[in-house]
Amino acid sequence: MNDIKQSNRKLWLSTLVYVLMLVLLLSVSVYAWFTITNENQANLISQISAVEAEYKYYVYRNEMHEGSMNQTLIDNVCQADEDLCYEYIPNPTQSHLIPGKVAPGERFSFAIEIYSIGLTEGKVKLDFGGIQSIGYSLEHQKIQQAFQYSVTKISYINDDIESIDQKDNQDIIYHTDYFKLSDQKEYALVKDVKIGLKDDDNSNVVIYFDLYFDPNIYSSDENGIPFTNSNIFMEQTLTIKHIYMSVYT
Repeated sequence: MNDIKQSNRKLWLSTLVYVLMLVLLLSVSVYAWFTITNENQANLISQISAVEAEYKYYVYRNEMHEGSMNQTLIDNVCQADEDLCYEYIPNPTQSHLIPGKVAPGERFSFAIEIYSIGLTEGKVKLDFGGIQSIGYSLEHQKIQQAFQYSVTKISYINDDIESIDQKDNQDIIYHTDYFKLSDQKEYALVKDVKIGLKDDDNSNVVIYFDLYFDPNIYSSDENGIPFTNSNIFMEQTLTIKHIYMSVYT
């Protein structure tokens, strides 16, 4: 009789362990399907310039999606299939902003190098435009509210030497914020970054910025009661249609 009881107890414990393992696996699978994709092939960067300037766009390649901890382009541009480096994207499209599926807690890093090709000093301004959340059920549950954007560094390159961060050493306006729930046409990223004449010491400026899926943003239900996880964002799509780059006097 005791043997039967012990056998039943072992069977019950084994069943419980399997159930718990299944729940855990399902939780991981569901969590991994929080997707924010943007595969539209339209042009990403819209250039509006009163000053002659060109740009190069870089995406930080990081398989773990932890963002860049080494914000420099000097000896840090990807060669072939390297990881943990900045990949130059010749003709960026929207899919190069968030190049795949994204889970809460992941961070993506980017760099835009702007260089003067003219004889007029100017200033650089970057803005996001065309922000949309697709797949949400209610207006106040848009996934865009969980995405933080931030300028992380501004530097100058001269003779293959990159300066230290200059964003607090000039009268530069830069932002760290979240996308709003309202339909806002543009989101200011950075403004009044100086760019000098062609071949001057400050003629090549690099602006580094991040997009971060904040895992602590949960939204709320119809009654304003906060959720305790990010499930409401499951299968939603965040689109960022444009980065407006203005170079002005």
